[in-house]
Amino acid sequence: MNQLLVIDGVSVRQDNSGRYCLNDLHRAAGGEERHKPANFFRQDNIKTLCAEIDRCSDLSIGCVESIRGGPNQGTYVSKELVYAYAMWISAIFNLKVIRTFDAVMTGQHNIQRSDQVQAGVILLESAARTLNFSNSSKLGAYQKLQEFAGLPNMMPSYAIDAPSDSVDGSSRPTMALTTLLQRHNLGLSTNEAFNRLKHAGIVERRSRPSTSPKARNGQKQFWSVTSRGMLFGKNITSPGNPRETQPHFFETKVQELIRIIVSSSAA
Repeated sequence: MNQLLVIDGVSVRQDNSGRYCLNDLHRAAGGEERHKPANFFRQDNIKTLCAEIDRCSDLSIGCVESIRGGPNQGTYVSKELVYAYAMWISAIFNLKVIRTFDAVMTGQHNIQRSDQVQAGVILLESAARTLNFSNSSKLGAYQKLQEFAGLPNMMPSYAIDAPSDSVDGSSRPTMALTTLLQRHNLGLSTNEAFNRLKHAGIVERRSRPSTSPKARNGQKQFWSVTSRGMLFGKNITSPGNPRETQPHFFETKVQELIRIIVSSSAA
């Protein structure tokens, strides 16, 4: 048994099947003799309603169940019969019951949304640590969570992305490795350059589940900047798939990075 509804200070119990105690509703409505649940069930239209609810229900339980004796004794009914009983008593009580149910359902929805947001924060923080997300990527993810939660825009419009050894805290422009190779005519394929950076400990190969034809054994591989590599670049969310990172490298670190690529060889 659990307590779900409170109407005019009276707790309306539920049984283990989710039905509501009509005796508690009777007390909440004033407890008049003429409004006893037994009188409610004597009506032909209510008998017909009970039969129709049971006929249309996907559940094996009936819409009415009586418990005799013990602390939870009473007649327990489905929500449809709660509304019918409240309407039978008065329009005022019926409206009070409907609004109470609406308030409870809205509260449960808000709790569920709160749990989802909290789970999103935990997932984001874990992913940010594992994949070395840049501050701007984390900011974008938090903005999406904020929008999902229906909160006002409280996030800044930008985030500081700079080399991990930066002392001035300024944001720095970046470029993809393919762009870097083209601008400086290094004569290497992007894959070869990534493998050399991997050998130097600047990037690493990661994978995610995928059904793409390009995937191998159900896994799609992608590159990610390591913790050491944060001296030279950052991970942004891949425009091709939000579940992947895409390395970008700071323009201020390009010459240093080129020396590493040229002097390194893929193991």
